[in-house]
Amino acid sequence: MSVVKLAVSAQGSDLDSPLDPRFGRCAYFVVVDTDSWDFKAVPNPAVLASGGAGVRAAEYLVILGIEAVIARDIGPNAT
Repeated sequence: MSVVKLAVSAQGSDLDSPLDPRFGRCAYFVVVDTDSWDFKAVPNPAVLASGGAGVRAAEYLVILGIEAVIARDIGPNAT
């Protein structure tokens, strides 16, 4: 079985945006369907959270049906 929905922590809202090294506080998640290579950028609703941003971001990605994540730093509470 291959990954179908992938999220990349990004600084901007398109495929050319640099990777945002922060998972919980990245500006956007670029969501890619690896079967069709269609993508959409979604703002991270946890970016301004006073605490628990990683957990909130992870919960959001679960709701979106994300199966894999690409990010440089994922804190211990988000895993």
